[in-house]
Amino acid sequence: MKTTIIRAVAALSLAAAALLVPATANAYTDPAVVTATPAVVAPGGQTTFTTSSAPYQGDEEVLISVTGVNANGVTLASVVQTNNSLRTKAVNGKLMVPVKLPANATGTYNLTFTGTKSGIVLRSTITVAGSSSTPAKGGLAITGFDAGSTAGLWIAGGGLVVAGGAVAVGVLVRRRRAATNA
Repeated sequence: MKTTIIRAVAALSLAAAALLVPATANAYTDPAVVTATPAVVAPGGQTTFTTSSAPYQGDEEVLISVTGVNANGVTLASVVQTNNSLRTKAVNGKLMVPVKLPANATGTYNLTFTGTKSGIVLRSTITVAGSSSTPAKGGLAITGFDAGSTAGLWIAGGGLVVAGGAVAVGVLVRRRRAATNA
């Protein structure tokens, strides 16, 4: 009987721990948020990416990577460059990059800004007007579940922790009674 109770407590503890693991993924925060103004752009249009703070070092060079349909046609608005060598400089650590989309742009474009000295990586997304996707708010990529859809898991996990505690208390009470009756 003791072995069964110990196994039950161990199983409940493991289940509770498994429910708490996803919380560590939410611990990371971006050093800054990159905002695209405007977030929805017409084909051939221009948008400007700016940071909310100064995450980069001084006038650090920033490499820009673009992913999307016809991404090689994306240029910096001030200088014509190919997508393989898009670069800009942070001014006093802040990002302010005007980007021009190609005339045949469509869908969503994901941009990654990487500081060459600091190694800081920031991300943002823009959507071409008339595309079916909606723009993201910048920062980390949206993956996994949102907090609203995991509420049931948190409640179930809390229930498991309470049940495990009740089993542990029951085991202690039983042991004390057995010890006093012996």
